[in-house]
Amino acid sequence: MSTRPVQSLEKQLPQNIAAERSILGAILVTNDYIDTAMQRVNSGDFSDRDHQIVFNTMLLLRTDQQPIDVITLAEALAKKGISVLAGVSTVAYISNLEDGMPRVTNVEHYCAIVKEKARLRSLIKLGDLIQKQAMENGADLAHLQNMLRDAAASDAALSLATNGNGHLGHDLMEFLSIDFPQPEHLVEGLIPKGGTVMIVAMPHRMKSFFTTGMALAATRPGTILGKLEVAKPVRTILVQVEDSPGEVQKRLKSFLGTSQFMDCDPANLRIIDRSEFKDGFTPAWCERFVRQCIEWKADLVIFDVLRRFFVGHGDLNSAADTSVFLEIMDKIRNLTGAALMLVHHENRKEAELMYASAGSYNLPGWAQCVIQFKKKTEEKNVTRVEIEVDNKYANPMDPMRMVLDFTSSTPLLLEALEDGTGFREAMDQLGAEWTIRDLMESLQCPRSSAQRRLKKWIELGRVEKVAGGKKGPHGGMARYHEIAHIP
Repeated sequence: MSTRPVQSLEKQLPQNIAAERSILGAILVTNDYIDTAMQRVNSGDFSDRDHQIVFNTMLLLRTDQQPIDVITLAEALAKKGISVLAGVSTVAYISNLEDGMPRVTNVEHYCAIVKEKARLRSLIKLGDLIQKQAMENGADLAHLQNMLRDAAASDAALSLATNGNGHLGHDLMEFLSIDFPQPEHLVEGLIPKGGTVMIVAMPHRMKSFFTTGMALAATRPGTILGKLEVAKPVRTILVQVEDSPGEVQKRLKSFLGTSQFMDCDPANLRIIDRSEFKDGFTPAWCERFVRQCIEWKADLVIFDVLRRFFVGHGDLNSAADTSVFLEIMDKIRNLTGAALMLVHHENRKEAELMYASAGSYNLPGWAQCVIQFKKKTEEKNVTRVEIEVDNKYANPMDPMRMVLDFTSSTPLLLEALEDGTGFREAMDQLGAEWTIRDLMESLQCPRSSAQRRLKKWIELGRVEKVAGGKKGPHGGMARYHEIAHIP
């Protein structure tokens, strides 16, 4: 009996290399067609890895307002360290894209073909994963049905008939009558379910201690870290490539050795360390990672730290490069349904919360919730770091203070800033009377943060205004002082 060799799933996936080449060739012939292509496809829609690289580089040239031709494209690829594509020089490869070009005016049609093949590949991969999970012992029927529904909803969103009548949108009264669901949170006020979060901090602001402690505490529902509410256990994958595996292990053991984290559920936390990230944030690594997230049913993925995942993806300050990178992040989020948290560095000291992160403004703009770690103080064995949160899906959170003290049975706690030692520290540094500028300098924070705290202290009856300042370049500023409380 003869047997037929089994082909891999990858070799059977739908693709149209000719249509992909035609899009790239059309852009080389007429640069204006890149705008047509951008509106209809993204780099991930190309099945050929070299086509993805070329298209991304074209987008970079377009952003920099440079012409797109054989020379400029080859030069841009060389800056990325790419001199060979498909076994030939980049110049030869790019030149061949124009050979045998069909009608340039058919670019929209070629884009439609490429997009359709990409959607088919996604459905096939998802179907393959669902089939494998369905055949396992103890398969979760509800989870598999949700995966099918999510896939159907995602595919339907790409069609024109979004409201069921063949037309886009709704009239005013119809739209107002729709009962849209309220955004849910994995961690109330901090992590939207299926959302995007970014932590921004200067180096050594204890952000990795925070993410590790939060991930451990959130494995069980209830009030965690003294201040945050978790309705359901959060299954978290912590991708920790900033520190060495030994350092990550030491941090985890330090927390688990205390009563605060003794009852955490180890089944709800998975660690991926630096040793499993040797090849970097490649398409192959991402595909493997997505499959694992889906199989493990992750609710939250923490990427610590962003700069290591961005290596090889261009310039962190480039709008085009960061846009492509965040596109990858969104695909991971859409495929897995998990919320994503990026831990990132700050390079604009004392800047407003939304402007403090390093690199392009695309990064904080992508996040639905931005968490900034600010002023840090150390006293003996206790470290305190002030935290501000901007969450577009929740009521504003008052500034908090993270207290890290491993000599305590509760080593990681969050406290309201005005309830901690921040007020007393500020008052001790300020004179009998002071201005908002003095307060900014004392707290090492931007004006908006100082004004918010001042308002809170006035509401609590701790501070009052003693002189109203005149506006203008030559006018004085309003002056305040602490209200003395007599027992």
